[in-house]
Amino acid sequence: MEQAPSFNANPILGPIIVGAVLSGVLYGSATVQAYLYYQKFPSDNWKIKSLVVFEITMQTIHQAFMIAGMWTMVVTDYADPQQLSVLPKPTVITIILCSPIALAVQGYFVLRVYRLSERPLLLILGGLLAVSKCALHLVFGVAAYIVRDAVPLIHDWGWCITSFLVLSISCDTLIAMALSHHLKLRKTGFDRTSRIIDRMIMYALATGLVTSSTELAEAICFWTMDYNYVWLGLYVVESGLYTNSLLAALNSRTLFNRLRNSEVPLELGFSPRSSETAGSSFRDQKAPQPILISVTHETVSSQVDGVPLSPVPDK
Repeated sequence: MEQAPSFNANPILGPIIVGAVLSGVLYGSATVQAYLYYQKFPSDNWKIKSLVVFEITMQTIHQAFMIAGMWTMVVTDYADPQQLSVLPKPTVITIILCSPIALAVQGYFVLRVYRLSERPLLLILGGLLAVSKCALHLVFGVAAYIVRDAVPLIHDWGWCITSFLVLSISCDTLIAMALSHHLKLRKTGFDRTSRIIDRMIMYALATGLVTSSTELAEAICFWTMDYNYVWLGLYVVESGLYTNSLLAALNSRTLFNRLRNSEVPLELGFSPRSSETAGSSFRDQKAPQPILISVTHETVSSQVDGVPLSPVPDK
């Protein structure tokens, strides 16, 4: 009797398992960063604190449903290959939860761009991109909850996936480029100020490029790989990247404050030559002493993410 071909679960279950593991790692990182945030910035505005609570709460729920969905696919439905094309309800709920998580973080960064640039056009454009992406994301999540079968879902609603991925990549890229540009305009030529702003530019680029690069890889996998869940494995990691980017931006203020407050004095000694005083320095207590001049660079008067960059008077 001819043996039936074996079912290859690697392209279906493999990406889901890897995505769930990476999502757990990002959740642990976000939890540690949230703890450090509340330890270091207890006097922050209640709105920022509420945003952090919202992100961690949503990530906790997201992770719980992620584990439940993976259990359904790997354990409950593993013996029935036909069921693996049907998205479990917990997995669909994680898709829906990704939308408000990303919207809250993108909204925060859009406001950050507006406060730095003071240009309403950037606020309107960034807000439209973020809200439109969230709306399409929710539409796809509701459609996935109703249809659940991956084959007709992707066939009928693939345009929706493509649309919100393109909008999200555009929004993240706009945020990163706008922050970098307007931070660069704040340079004044002073060395310490330039170092702080260069570090801020690096963080701004990292914030936008990490999420947008992941979404671009997700879009490429979705467009080119029709019969596996590689794109879905990348998708479940996306919300953790957004939460970690927010917390990293908030906690990076510790570094910026340390750079701002650090003073490296430049000591200029004015005294007779050592050959003239070598013999009398220990005998004559009234010998001329070196004059120490502490030189401090001036910084920009601004505030980014709650990091005050007030002028430091020259000494």
